[in-house]
Amino acid sequence: MRRSLQVSILIIVILILGVPPIADYVNGAIKGKSHCNVSMVMDGDTFKMSCPDEGIVRARIMGYDAPEKNARCIAEYIKATRATWALRMMLWQARTIEINLNGKDRYDRFLVILRVNGKDIRSAMINKGLARAYSGGRRGSWCS
Repeated sequence: MRRSLQVSILIIVILILGVPPIADYVNGAIKGKSHCNVSMVMDGDTFKMSCPDEGIVRARIMGYDAPEKNARCIAEYIKATRATWALRMMLWQARTIEINLNGKDRYDRFLVILRVNGKDIRSAMINKGLARAYSGGRRGSWCS
């Protein structure tokens, strides 16, 4: 009995951790209308993308800041998880996904404008309270 419970828990963990990245990749490949395609959502404002010339690279969505999963407090971690899943669900529900490259940041991530069904995603994330407008510089705390 105890062994079957351990196996069941292991299967659930594998599904929770393994299915979203696979679904992200397939979704991006099917719906992508750009040179690069979303391959895995990392958090509410960062994802990995697959580009023919560069391979798999990290991308930072411009125009907003979402809470970080590497959080300073539990409240930020919870908000980061909500923002990550909101971005993922918007991408999964989209008809089309467009990525416009706009240089790189100091962490060597591609800076991108991300459009879902022709609309910039930043206003949706901000309007849902999952992100704040951001154009560089010091960011505020999500712990409160």
